[in-house]
Amino acid sequence: MRKKTSNENRIKENKYKLTSCFVLILLAIIIVSNANPAYAALSETDTEVLGPNTGAVINIVESNVDDVISVEYEVTSGHSLDVYLKEGLTMMLFGPPSTYIRKDNDSFEGEWSYTVTSDDTDYSVIFLNEDSVESSTVTYTIRRGSVLGDIFDYLYIIFIVIGVIAVVVSLIVRSVVKKRKSIEPEVKPESITQTKVKSESPAQTRAESLHGVVTFCPECGTKLQEGAVFCIECGHQL
Repeated sequence: MRKKTSNENRIKENKYKLTSCFVLILLAIIIVSNANPAYAALSETDTEVLGPNTGAVINIVESNVDDVISVEYEVTSGHSLDVYLKEGLTMMLFGPPSTYIRKDNDSFEGEWSYTVTSDDTDYSVIFLNEDSVESSTVTYTIRRGSVLGDIFDYLYIIFIVIGVIAVVVSLIVRSVVKKRKSIEPEVKPESITQTKVKSESPAQTRAESLHGVVTFCPECGTKLQEGAVFCIECGHQL
């Protein structure tokens, strides 16, 4: 069996890191893209079936300055609709067109928003089928919230973004440190060779020190022969 080299292991490790980063970034993008800047203080999704020459009214009460009213609708079957946004609560469509804040004529789908300009104001969203024969089925979503949004709705997004950045930075730093370690040459400690010193007996040392210097026995004074280890007279060991 072939063993994996260090380069193959490094490539595999980097692949896992890149995959993890990609998943985290993708998750953050999905969450941020689905975030609504107007927090859902009011949110209503429903489907209405409108007969010929009939309408549906959705009332939005007690809106304040800088609130955002968002309307999204789609006619899934039948005739097109007229869609209105009118200030004040109402159960029917009345008044000249100039009194309507928003109006879509003969529309099958739409998406728009309106920013409230005064406190404690009520509004009505009206769907009207003006056809005298065909019915219409409309699915709508109406939201009302702050233009800035609730700060708590953004905290989880901020935490996720910070977490993704922290993970990416830590992986980059770790990769750079590993790369530097692999490039730097390994410093090998110098081998210390121990020199074995041959031990000598005191007699040999003493004899070597006496050679060529001492010519008489220090014990009895007898003249010594050159290279003598013992005194021939008294037997003293030199």
